[in-house]
Amino acid sequence: MSRNVSNVLRIMRLAISRRNTSDPDSDSSTLLGYINDFVSITMSNEVRLFEQFGTLTFQIDDTNETGVYTFNSLGADHEFVSLMGDAFISLTDDPGSSLSWNSLGVCLNPGDFFSYWGIDNEDLLIPGMPTEVLFYGNELTFRTIPDTEYTVTMYGYKKNTDFSADTNPLDFDYWLRFIAYGAAVNYAMDYRFADNVTESLKRDYAREKKLMLQHTHNQIKYSRGSPSF
Repeated sequence: MSRNVSNVLRIMRLAISRRNTSDPDSDSSTLLGYINDFVSITMSNEVRLFEQFGTLTFQIDDTNETGVYTFNSLGADHEFVSLMGDAFISLTDDPGSSLSWNSLGVCLNPGDFFSYWGIDNEDLLIPGMPTEVLFYGNELTFRTIPDTEYTVTMYGYKKNTDFSADTNPLDFDYWLRFIAYGAAVNYAMDYRFADNVTESLKRDYAREKKLMLQHTHNQIKYSRGSPSF
C-alpha cells in the first residue's frame, strides 16, 4: 500500500505529542512546513540515496554569448544538489543518433580551466560544439561557446521537491518513518523541548536513518561487478 504525506503527519504528531490540529503551532500547515524543510533541505544534503541519482538534461545555444549558465536555472525537470564528472553533448536537432553524442569534459578547477581557455576573451573564441565545461560555485561555463543549439546531459544527485498537500504520495514508501522522525527532531529543537525528549527523538531518528540507508547499501552491494580473478 502506498504511503502519502498524511501518514508522515500522523507519525510526526505521535512523536512530538502534538495532536491538536487547531493549535497554530502544530496545525497541519505548520507541520507540513517542517516536513518540507527536512525533505528538501536536510535530507537532500545529509544522505545520499541510490534512488535519487539521476540525469540532468538541458539545452544551450548561441543566444548566450558568454557560455555561462546558472546551475539549477537551466529549465530541467529537477533541481540537483551536486553533479558528477561525466557529461555528454549532442546537436539538439539529432539527439536520437548515438553517433551524434560526444563526451563533454567536466572541469572542477577554474585555474586549470581558464589557464587553457583564457579569461574575458569570448569575442576571440571561435563558436562551435563545446568540448569542456567548468562546474564551479553555482555556474556552468562552456567552452568553446556554442554556435547553435545543443543538448547537454549530465549526471548528479537530485534535490527532493516540496509537498504541496498531505494527499501527496511519498516517492518511496520506506522514506515514511525517516521523514517523520527527521521533521520531529527539527520541530523539537525549534520549540525547545526538554533535552531528554529531544535526545529520545534523535535516537529514534538515527534508527530510522540506519534502516533506510540499508536499502541503498543493499542496492550498491548487489550492483557490484564480479571480481576479475
